[in-house]
Amino acid sequence: MSSLETALANVEQQVEAVSAALLAIDPPVLELRSTALRQAAAELAEVMRRTNVDSLPADLAKRLQAVGASVDMQRDNLARVAALTDRQVAAVLPPSDATTYGARAGGNAARIYKSAG
Repeated sequence: MSSLETALANVEQQVEAVSAALLAIDPPVLELRSTALRQAAAELAEVMRRTNVDSLPADLAKRLQAVGASVDMQRDNLARVAALTDRQVAAVLPPSDATTYGARAGGNAARIYKSAG
């Protein structure tokens, strides 16, 4: 197995691990797996930099395209999970309209600036 095939297999394995962590909605594992995927992708990019991409066998080219599509899909899924999490947080902790500094809705200065007397 060539270094390109080894690097690609590692990326494919890490993509699967990230997918499983996304499905499980397990943030600590997702962070760990995402870091491993970034490292594997960097290693693959380094191997690709040294490789003549015009001479890639068709099966490797297809695998590279499939990995790229999988990463795109994961990015979309992660955006959906982030939006869902934002909505869940907003339901539990509604946004506060209270201001800390400056004028409040009634036009009064913030309490920090009022005199004690």
